[in-house]
Amino acid sequence: MTNDSAPGETGRGTRELLGLCAATALAFLVYNMVLPLVPLLLLHLNASPSLLGLVISVSTLGSLFVAVPGGKMVNSWGSRRMMILFGGLTAVSCAFLAVFPSITGLFVGLIFFEIGKILFILGAQAHISMLGKNRDIDLDFGWYASAASIGQMAGPLIAGIWIDLAGHSFTWAFIALSMAATVAVLPRLISPGRMELREPEEGASAKRKKLSSYMSPYVFIAVLVSFVVVFADGARATFYPVLLRDFGYTATVIGLYMSLRGFVSMSFRFFMPALIRLAGGRFPALIASLFVLALGIGTTPFCRGPLLLTLNAVLLGSGLGMALPLSMATVSEGTSHEDRGVAMGIRLTGNRLAQLVNPVFFGSIAEHFGLAVSFVAGGILLFGSSLPILHWWRGESSRSESRGTRRREKRNSEN
Repeated sequence: MTNDSAPGETGRGTRELLGLCAATALAFLVYNMVLPLVPLLLLHLNASPSLLGLVISVSTLGSLFVAVPGGKMVNSWGSRRMMILFGGLTAVSCAFLAVFPSITGLFVGLIFFEIGKILFILGAQAHISMLGKNRDIDLDFGWYASAASIGQMAGPLIAGIWIDLAGHSFTWAFIALSMAATVAVLPRLISPGRMELREPEEGASAKRKKLSSYMSPYVFIAVLVSFVVVFADGARATFYPVLLRDFGYTATVIGLYMSLRGFVSMSFRFFMPALIRLAGGRFPALIASLFVLALGIGTTPFCRGPLLLTLNAVLLGSGLGMALPLSMATVSEGTSHEDRGVAMGIRLTGNRLAQLVNPVFFGSIAEHFGLAVSFVAGGILLFGSSLPILHWWRGESSRSESRGTRRREKRNSEN
């Protein structure tokens, strides 16, 4: 990619990484201000749990179909232009919602908000996956995820304060201005980031190469893990503010606990290399994070007091803080350089598919059985989904070890 982070130039790649992290932190500040705002606004409008789930589900419909084409857009437009254009779309959608903070307005405005959000994130992830050769991609994505966690840490608290002080419409206007400011400073933070593609191979061999790059087992499992995490986390993402409102907490306090979860995610990502070594590799660390997150989601409705809510935020933050960046790194490293934008788009499409289905699924459970049951169901689903992934990894490790043993025996016999 033709930017300041030319392959092999470590210093330029690091500067580009820092600029991208600054842009990511600002953007995720905006995205996470919306998280408590939408459920609390719908609660203020007397929406039922199933309607709340439907609004959030429909909002992801448009973004479901743009991620893979967006990966190809990165190739032709460059990642920075992608981020500027679709960051602008996010700002416009928030301004619209400041004027029309109604259920109908949410159905319309959130669709464009989510399209802008996914394509901005896709541009950022494609940018970071191509900073240069010989870089530690786990570390790069760890820094990216840490920057996102800064926004996750501050955004909900800021939104909660503004909701309590000035109301929902003013909070939407504040979010729109914040995103517009992010877009304005973006050209000073990162370079254009247009990919340099090699000439495509001719014939069926090129198609087989592309198919194999997308369908390698580890990439497929990483995409599946990302889908499962986002799906199971739907109960918390949709109903956590409503649950805490039912417990009697104000919007400011709700934002505080959501911000605490972001702070824990950020803190864990600083120690990601050490945690990966401790777990025995990237995939064992990924699987461990799934079990931790399942425990956090499933126990959420039983955590009412400040101490238990804090411990629950630690579980949620540590699980999400490891699972998502590790799945990103696995997808990126498992595909060829020129295919990474599309591969990231496939992963994000899976995430959006999960976000399309899970609010309606958990909303229906909450409508018929209560909010608490939806959280427990999310934890059980994630735990149950993690078991076959663990079984697959153990089998793959055994096969890999057997192949290594046979190669060593062959070399010894030849000697």
